[in-house]
Amino acid sequence: MGNSGKSKVLSKKMSSDSYQLALMPLLAVNPEPVTGQTVVDFSVYNNYWFLAIAFIFLLAIIYGVCIFIQQTKDRGILKITLQKKNREIAEREDQFRIVWNNSQEGMVLSVFGGKVISANPTICKMAEVSEDELIENGLQHLFRDTDFYEKVRNEIADELNSNTKSTVIREFEMPLKSGDREIEVSISKMKENFEGNMLFLNVFRDISKKKSYEKGLEIAKDKAEEVSRLKGNIISNMSHEIRTPLNGILGSTEYISQIRSEDKELLEHLNIIKESGERLLNTITNILDLSSLESDELNIVLEKTNVNDFVSKILINHKSVGIKKGILVTSKFLTKPFNAKIERKYLQIIINNIVGNSVKYSEKGLIQVVIENFENQLIIVVHDQGIGISKDYLDKLFYPFEQESTGFNRKFEGSGLGLAITKHLVEKLNGQIQVESEKGNGTLVRISIPLCI
Repeated sequence: MGNSGKSKVLSKKMSSDSYQLALMPLLAVNPEPVTGQTVVDFSVYNNYWFLAIAFIFLLAIIYGVCIFIQQTKDRGILKITLQKKNREIAEREDQFRIVWNNSQEGMVLSVFGGKVISANPTICKMAEVSEDELIENGLQHLFRDTDFYEKVRNEIADELNSNTKSTVIREFEMPLKSGDREIEVSISKMKENFEGNMLFLNVFRDISKKKSYEKGLEIAKDKAEEVSRLKGNIISNMSHEIRTPLNGILGSTEYISQIRSEDKELLEHLNIIKESGERLLNTITNILDLSSLESDELNIVLEKTNVNDFVSKILINHKSVGIKKGILVTSKFLTKPFNAKIERKYLQIIINNIVGNSVKYSEKGLIQVVIENFENQLIIVVHDQGIGISKDYLDKLFYPFEQESTGFNRKFEGSGLGLAITKHLVEKLNGQIQVESEKGNGTLVRISIPLCI
């Protein structure tokens, strides 16, 4: 065959061996080594421990990547949080600065001993000093009198040391460099320290105007009480000086009417004198009663009374006056006769004023008085068919000296004190009064007074 033939045979053989060698990892066969050739053993890659190591290495890489990503994310969040906190701190500082600079109260930050750390513009204006001067000279620079500062400082220091509270509030008349002022000062311990020293917030509130106003009120109150006492004395003396001769006039008129009953012309004049005198006496009595009510001089005396009988006797006079005017005054008792402790004098004044007004302001019709004991409340209802009251005047109904018709041409007489006195007395007895009325359609008055059975 020759050398060329041998070469071809050898080449074919080598090709065949190489192909088999390439298939070895797939076939998992360990071929016999060929003489003169280096053979790699690929079966090691098929072992489980190698796959486990490769898997763990892959997990380690993934874990490392995750940690790196998380750390990057945390750094970003931390950076954002720090930026947010810095913005919040800056905003709070701005707000504090605005409050500090624009507060109407003087504020000073100081440490124990009186050294000033900072002072706002208000205290500087109040004392007419600069912040630099206060920082340089301390709190005592606010005052003209250094002894005052030492005395006040020692008092407040003792109080702060002995007090469980962290704030002391006192009022002083302070000799500031700008002049004497009434000052309310508040000294508070701060939680923070300054260079190892206790920090205090001193707040100065100028209450000079408030004190001046209070003194003015006190003076005005004293003057008002003095005027009230003087008015009471004048009314009491004048009422006595007027009522005494007036009673003499009325008594003499009644006596002359009886002995000269046949003289009709004289009786007419005597009746005019009597009616005018009674009107004047009633007005003086009302003024005296109102004065006593306003000065709170009335004393309540409760007496056990048959209420139905007592009210019936009061209404007798009103019924006779009503008959003269052509008006029927009726009484209706919804509760059987009962006894209770009542203030007779006050109750008589109340009933006389209410029923008397109904008779006075009625020209015809019926006036019904209803009495009832309802749940230990004395209920008095007076319903008339008189001229009524306009809605505009109802709000002024209980004002002293107020009347719906005014001037010299008014149709009805009276001082305008009856209802004011009535309301005072009802409230004095812890009761209530209600009025319902319509112009031209009569008036309904309802009074309730607690009873002591």
